[in-house]
Amino acid sequence: PDDKSPKAVVDAFDQMAFFDGDPVGAIKKYLSDDFIERYPDLGRDGFPNDKAAMLDFFEKRGWKKGETNKETIYQVLADGDRVAVFHHVTMGPNDRGTAFVDIFRVKDGLIVEHWAVGQPVSDKVSPRHSMF
Repeated sequence: PDDKSPKAVVDAFDQMAFFDGDPVGAIKKYLSDDFIERYPDLGRDGFPNDKAAMLDFFEKRGWKKGETNKETIYQVLADGDRVAVFHHVTMGPNDRGTAFVDIFRVKDGLIVEHWAVGQPVSDKVSPRHSMF
């Protein structure tokens, strides 16, 4: 809990938000008030700031305990103030899901910036390589 390194902060955020089922609590605790969202689906207009937009999104979207949403993290890379999380997200048992790379910038123990790159999981299977 005392580790404020960028990787530790992102790991704690992911744990609270997606594994403990409390994304709103994680946003309040780990995102700075001047947080910048670079992913267009989350950085929406009509809010005083990007943190407020994220709170609204996750209050409505879910990721609460008992839901069938699932996140599987495959790799976390940290370099300086940046952390990249490679993961697979499904929104229910019949959802093939999306492969994501989320990139976070951390400053003074808080997440100050976020980018996301996602790709739907294909129903095709490579004979040589899986997506994960």
